[in-house]
Amino acid sequence: MADFVLVHGAWHGGWCYRDTANALRQAGHQVFTPTHTGVGEKAHLASESITLETHVRDIAGCLEAEELTDVIICGHSYGGMVITQLADRMADKIKAMVYLDAFVPEHGQSLNALLELALPAEVAQQFLDGFRGSAQEGGSGMMQPIPAEMFGILEKNRPWVERRCVPQSLATFEMPVLLSDTAPVAERVYILADSWDPSPFRYFAEKYSSDPGWTVTKMPSSHDVMVDMPKELADELMKLA
Repeated sequence: MADFVLVHGAWHGGWCYRDTANALRQAGHQVFTPTHTGVGEKAHLASESITLETHVRDIAGCLEAEELTDVIICGHSYGGMVITQLADRMADKIKAMVYLDAFVPEHGQSLNALLELALPAEVAQQFLDGFRGSAQEGGSGMMQPIPAEMFGILEKNRPWVERRCVPQSLATFEMPVLLSDTAPVAERVYILADSWDPSPFRYFAEKYSSDPGWTVTKMPSSHDVMVDMPKELADELMKLA
């Protein structure tokens, strides 16, 4: 049986993987769904001073405290930034990496910089203006969540997502990853959620579709695959076990 660590995206928390985690556990696997500082059940710790590095350390702490090795780690959306930086430091503990409709940064790239690469200029600017505008309101430095409808999330699931998502520090989107020359984790998978737009993640699926170091697959889902297709996602993840 395998050890899975499921890393959520921006504004979310470990709660979003509830049904996927349950399906994996019912199949006999061990599953961890850590929540980043400042969101989810840790929303009381929210601060504009939280950065990408804070969240990398959150997940590193999970691997260390649970003494995990041969981990299959899945990062959703912004979580791709987190697991990329993590794997650079803890590659010896990771068996496989799954990017779930996620950003895949290279050295020196931030999430906001990747948006400008992955989307038409006008669309990217709309996102950036929205993030920075909400962070400037009241000098909070906190970005308001993107509405669930914009991510194509099924209408029946939107109320849950809307209730649980909370503001997140703009600094998490502006801090770049800083990578060494460490060899990448051997097995890397990209799962594209293929039923919503404008999606910046088509850029990454196309980029890695011809790379022999990657397996690229598609799921007919909204951006929140673990919310709208939790059991199907568990089936995809178990292929790596």
